Amino acid sequence: MRDSMDRREGKKIRFCVEEAKKLLTDLPTVMVVEILSWLPLKSIFKCRCVCKTWLQIISNPLFAKLHLSRSPISILIHEKVPKREAGYLRLYQVVEALDSGFIQIEETIFTPRLNLPDSSFILVDSCNGLVLLCGIEMKLVCVCNPVLDEFITIKVPQEDKRTFNAFFCFGFSVKTNQYKVVQTFYVYGEGSKAELYTVGTGSWKSLGNAPYCSNLGYTRFNTFLHGACHWVEYLNFNLNDQKIKIVCFDFENDMFRDLPSPPQFKPEKDDLLMLGVIEDSLCACCFREDSYQFDIWVMKDYGVKESWTMQFRIEDTFFPYSRGDYYCPLILLKNGRMLMSCSDEEVICYNLKENRLMVTDIYAKGDRFSIIAYTPCFVSLKDVAIVEQISR
Repeated sequence: MRDSMDRREGKKIRFCVEEAKKLLTDLPTVMVVEILSWLPLKSIFKCRCVCKTWLQIISNPLFAKLHLSRSPISILIHEKVPKREAGYLRLYQVVEALDSGFIQIEETIFTPRLNLPDSSFILVDSCNGLVLLCGIEMKLVCVCNPVLDEFITIKVPQEDKRTFNAFFCFGFSVKTNQYKVVQTFYVYGEGSKAELYTVGTGSWKSLGNAPYCSNLGYTRFNTFLHGACHWVEYLNFNLNDQKIKIVCFDFENDMFRDLPSPPQFKPEKDDLLMLGVIEDSLCACCFREDSYQFDIWVMKDYGVKESWTMQFRIEDTFFPYSRGDYYCPLILLKNGRMLMSCSDEEVICYNLKENRLMVTDIYAKGDRFSIIAYTPCFVSLKDVAIVEQISR
């Protein structure tokens, strides 16, 4: 008797599941695209297996572009040690952030099979869902989409007079619809130089002289805005009289530019100034180690010095359970919370309304990690790197 009831219940469940699938697959294509474009990454992976129609929709470049515009900024981490973690990229996506303080984070692990020596690479930068990786010896760089497990390997020019202190950044030109890689390096007797690689052309071109860019490519918070990648340069090494400037590379016009720094910022010993983007505006974050305090300014009118405005002051960031002692903002959530990297060892959540810190489930598996803000996407390299050798 019980077995008969169980069989009937099982049939009802299977019938409901089949009916639900039928209802979903019978929806108009426009509605399906709209629904899928809002889903988190893992859910879209599952949707690709529902039917051929959904797989075709998700594989369409137009869907990739729409999804990218709606995909939330996430966190991408590369562990250097232990060795079993060194070949992985870990994606952490906030899928729910309730007012109660609860934050649900999904982890997705990618294992890019990159053509780099011993699978050793440096996580450099990201732009519009693609990621720039660099080989340890700076002789190769890779542009990859970890979501689709696609990558291209780019050989970096090598000449006898060049030093090994090369720096890279990655960006996108809306005008030409092309991704670009910038390399700066030092030539003995000639000073700093720069070269540009446009993805899809297969070649580097010289940009001539360039400012010395010691911090190029070392940004954790997203700094790509108005077609340019931004970073901070320290002009001297006198800790008692530090001077800084904001530098950017304009990917629309292939040139370096300076931007005015916040006039309120008066650097002192051990102060850290980091850049980011908050609500389509450039922001500058100063962490004062002696007082465990964050000041965050926003440039309301891009390029105008007088438009720098204090947006947040985060005080008492000393966290007794943390192993680290400095913070870097990563993501500003819409409910008044900010995710911050703590000494590249763990990610902390700060509640701006209640002025309190909370731990998260994101932490280094070994000693420290490389970390950047990243927007996952389904943009295929086949659509942006036509002449390149694309590997999977």
